[in-house]
Amino acid sequence: MSIPHGDLAPLRKHRRYGRHRSRWPLVVAVLLVGAIAGGTYVVQQRADEGGPAAAPATCKSGSPTAAPPRAAPAKVVAGRLPAPGQVSLRLLNGTGRDRLARAVADELARRGFRVTQTGNAPRPLVGASRVYYGPGARPAALSVSAHVLGASVVPVPSAGRGAVDVVLGSTFVRLRTAAETSAYARRLTTTGVPAAQPAAEPTASPACR
Repeated sequence: MSIPHGDLAPLRKHRRYGRHRSRWPLVVAVLLVGAIAGGTYVVQQRADEGGPAAAPATCKSGSPTAAPPRAAPAKVVAGRLPAPGQVSLRLLNGTGRDRLARAVADELARRGFRVTQTGNAPRPLVGASRVYYGPGARPAALSVSAHVLGASVVPVPSAGRGAVDVVLGSTFVRLRTAAETSAYARRLTTTGVPAAQPAAEPTASPACR
């Protein structure tokens, strides 16, 4: 049997390249998308857990953003407060009311305190009255504060030893009555009062002048 040739030979089936393209680009694209999605998920999980993927702060402050907490002041007062006759003080008027220092000083003197000086404070005192005291004078300052309604005691480490200065503030109304003073002094000697923080600017307080 002879093999046909020429125009009588059967036509060969040629491969149609247009319909059978390579699938490798599609596979690579799918793998790349999967890798990106997986990496994004891992980064998000670490960020949510506060892990290393979380972005660190880039701003650095030259000073602390908040002052460290201070320890709670201890309550210190024990025993009996000194009697008024054992306390010397200077009384200054931090309000705008005329002759207030003299009037309050006269009343404190009638109660037994030794008022060595009266006058106007170097600057107005807005708010409650204050009793400034130097080293060793806390009991004396507390004794005075028991008479001055609403007064707080403030230590001034740079003041003279034993110094006590009373500055009447703008909210001063009156001295305590005898009954009120006794009750307040009794409370001081039994429960105590918090130790006040030292004055922020001791040089501005009258006890340092």
